[in-house]
Amino acid sequence: MVGNQTVRYFIKIIQDSKELKNKEKEILIARLEEKTLEKIGKKYKLSAERIRQIEEKAIDKFLDKVAQLFLFD
Repeated sequence: MVGNQTVRYFIKIIQDSKELKNKEKEILIARLEEKTLEKIGKKYKLSAERIRQIEEKAIDKFLDKVAQLFLFD
């Protein structure tokens, strides 16, 4: 398990992100809180696989933004 301080740090970054949609933010935060794909899927009435796909896309968007900040800052 990742330390609480580290989790809170990443949650704050995700919450402040303008690149991510609300659903993407909620999914990433839920995963940081160690909720299963199945449990998150039930909330949104989606399959675990679809939640995994949304999570993957959100992470890609997030990493793209981080890369841009390093390249253009």
